[in-house]
Amino acid sequence: MLTTNEFFVSLSGPDDDFVQLIDSNTGEIVSFKKVNIWIDGTVLVINDPRVLNDQVIYRTRGNEFYVNTVVFSSKRVYITAFGAKSSYNDDQRAFIQHAFDICSELGLKLVFPSGHFLIKSFNSSSENILELRSGLDVEFEDYSVIKLDAYFDDSAFVLFSGLTADSSPLYNISFKGKGIIDFGGDVSKMRSLYLNRVGFEGGNCTNVLIDGLYWTNGDLRNCIAVGKGNSGGNVTIRNCTFDNLTTGTKEINHDHSTIYGNVDFLSVHNNVFIGNRLMSLIGCACEIHSSHSSFDNNKVYDYTRMNFVASYDYERKDITNISITNNIAEITNTVVYFWSNVNSLISNVLISGNNVRQKHIEGETQNYNGHQGLLSILNKGGKYERIIAKGNSCHILYTIGDHLRYAADIFAGVDVLEISDNNFSGHSLGFLLDKEESDLLGSYSFVKISGNSFTSLYKLVTLNAEKVTHSLISDNSASLETNNLTDLIEINSNAIQSTTIRNNTYLNNKPSVEFTPSSAFKADSTNNAKYILSLIDTPVPTINANDYDFIIPYFSNDHKRVGAMYTIQPSYPFQELFFHAVTFGKGGSANVDFKVDNIAPYTFPANNLLKSNIIVEM
Repeated sequence: MLTTNEFFVSLSGPDDDFVQLIDSNTGEIVSFKKVNIWIDGTVLVINDPRVLNDQVIYRTRGNEFYVNTVVFSSKRVYITAFGAKSSYNDDQRAFIQHAFDICSELGLKLVFPSGHFLIKSFNSSSENILELRSGLDVEFEDYSVIKLDAYFDDSAFVLFSGLTADSSPLYNISFKGKGIIDFGGDVSKMRSLYLNRVGFEGGNCTNVLIDGLYWTNGDLRNCIAVGKGNSGGNVTIRNCTFDNLTTGTKEINHDHSTIYGNVDFLSVHNNVFIGNRLMSLIGCACEIHSSHSSFDNNKVYDYTRMNFVASYDYERKDITNISITNNIAEITNTVVYFWSNVNSLISNVLISGNNVRQKHIEGETQNYNGHQGLLSILNKGGKYERIIAKGNSCHILYTIGDHLRYAADIFAGVDVLEISDNNFSGHSLGFLLDKEESDLLGSYSFVKISGNSFTSLYKLVTLNAEKVTHSLISDNSASLETNNLTDLIEINSNAIQSTTIRNNTYLNNKPSVEFTPSSAFKADSTNNAKYILSLIDTPVPTINANDYDFIIPYFSNDHKRVGAMYTIQPSYPFQELFFHAVTFGKGGSANVDFKVDNIAPYTFPANNLLKSNIIVEM
């Protein structure tokens, strides 16, 4: 049986309409059919440039044309058919680019088999290594590896570029499978200066799917960057692993975002982000600069932050409808940062169901170890509307300073802000709504801070604003650091309207009254169970330094002073015992009786010193 080179180059064998040959590159048996039209139905002419540029799928034999019948059957072709081979020494870039060009034009799926495909050259004189094409569909089989060589050491590059020389828009690009993209970070780093080193640049790309790839071993600015200005859209990144993508030093590679998303309808889900010490100082898992975008069900480890949500007037300007939900992370600093630039707007953001642990890096300064809250809203001249953070859990494992333990810091006015039903462990400074340094105070409307719980607290809310309207601080609970804290809620503003503070509960970790039940309450007479009744000073909200010219604080009927603590703690569990507690503050009811079974009643006297009394019904 003839080879493809013998039949098409040496012109050996008969000039049949249908032939079976041995592929000179792969050794496989392939079939070719004589044709006179291109895949789109247009007639082929002598020296047709489309065929001359191909010579893999469409071939010339003298003045006649043949096509590989794969275009009529499986529509799959291996990269090896274009001359690429597994090699640790030889550059495969030209073969891969040729395959990209032809397969995208003919609508074929390009398959990388198991193997090691080395790249050590650029595409012409640009920073691009491989250029994407519309309709490019690439599949990576198990153990297929694209590896960058030391040739790219201390050089800027874009491995897969959607910003081509003619800047034309690209559509319908798919990278799927179990392949490995190895950026050669062991031999290729930023060494002299910060460089634009990017894995996949989808600047002008629309309808992109990146699914299942393992991106690793790089010293990059971005692994995947999509969108440029207002170009591009509808990008899905899923089931990928991003591992060890900063291998240089913090002095040179000072800013990294694994995914930079500047396309509307961005979906990033079910990915794993694995950082390192450098990434925990400079790395963001995913930046979101676009509308209708989601970051869901991802796992993020050893990054400095999980998300950075930003709007710029030279990009999408106003961005809306963003969800960040159900992620698991272990990071250094605040979970989600917001940055709305001048003349820009961020609106309709949901942060929900995330489980995050935060740990500062020992030996590093506050330049890298910052606030460790759930969210931080920065004042950069833009606007914020409808930001909701609900049902998240955050746990500080280690901090370099207690002054950084904010659950959230809001430095810009927000129209509709809800922070509710979150659990905070170690965030003892609560929520800060204030200005940054010389900035002007912001205005807040429809703020709801409700249902949050804290394991330890010195302050619940500090709100300094130009104006506060239609806001609610209620039903939060916390365990206090000491039993004599004041000003847990502090509001200072020139205009406060329709603002309510009520039903916040503060627990004391140091109970001061103990009662021992009678034997009737013991499951066994040998048990020494006791029931602990706690007393605590009731922190009273401070509003404009207690000058109520601008507001009359709301105190519910059962709390003469908002935030009284009430609890009873059995040190031995008895399922048959049930308790109900009611608090009374300053000016509350008269003496309250408490008794356990037949023991003589204990009387709490009325309290004029803002200590909470407790009645326990059994």
